[in-house]
Amino acid sequence: MPELPEVETIKEDLHELVVGSIIEGVEVLDPSLVEQPALVEEFVRRLGGVQITGARRRAKHLIVELDSGDALVFQLKIGGQLLLVPPVEEPRTATMLVLHLDGRRRLFLRDQTGFTRARLLGPEELEARLSSLGPEPFGEGFTPAYLRERLGSRRAQIKPLILDQKVLSGVGNIYADEILYDARLHPRRKANTITGPEWEVLHAAIRENLAAGVEHRGTTVRLYRDVLDRPGEHQNYLRVFEKHGQPCPRCEGEVVREKVGGRPSHFCPGCQREEDGPGGGVALESLW
Repeated sequence: MPELPEVETIKEDLHELVVGSIIEGVEVLDPSLVEQPALVEEFVRRLGGVQITGARRRAKHLIVELDSGDALVFQLKIGGQLLLVPPVEEPRTATMLVLHLDGRRRLFLRDQTGFTRARLLGPEELEARLSSLGPEPFGEGFTPAYLRERLGSRRAQIKPLILDQKVLSGVGNIYADEILYDARLHPRRKANTITGPEWEVLHAAIRENLAAGVEHRGTTVRLYRDVLDRPGEHQNYLRVFEKHGQPCPRCEGEVVREKVGGRPSHFCPGCQREEDGPGGGVALESLW
């Protein structure tokens, strides 16, 4: 599932390859893609003839800015891919949307799962859509104090809390497992048992793991590709995600996989203790 590093990579690709282009035509091949406006015909009409003026990311939302004042907002969900044709080969299956650009190029939205959704929003609609999201992990408002104040009194498990987009923007299941591994926090650890120094370590782990994911152009476990159909590289650096049954790279205990908050979670029981009290958190060691 595209998380912050994957959407950030796609955004940067769009900046380099697509911004400045004119949308000369629109084909909606799967009407379920379009959540807003209500009529697909209006979606197509409002996109025709406009220029792409920018691209940005907010949490896991990919926002394509248009000279009409509208924004084309994608949630790539589990398997959404935006592919520029040419230079990549035209997708033959699971295509949901085609944007015909000037210069005889086409931007394909492909999703084998069919879960990707798109919205065409005016400025006020976009602001309302994004208003409930938590701070960006690299923003000034995201600090250890913010984490402690927002979560420190909660009796909920820490993993579902850092997956909550109202608490923190952009973190999904892959990076959450890696973050908690670095912070030496069990995914079921109750937030109100986490100590002051552990909040510092958790904050550092969030930033470092996401920064590494961006540096490595995302994580391709199954479906993620960039705009030129290239896989990411960060899967080569994962320590626990989908490594169950393998030795922990830190203590050589066995990495396990269990459901936490309804999500498959990967962790080392030796390094990440479940009991309340200090979880053995230490200064974060960079492994990138």
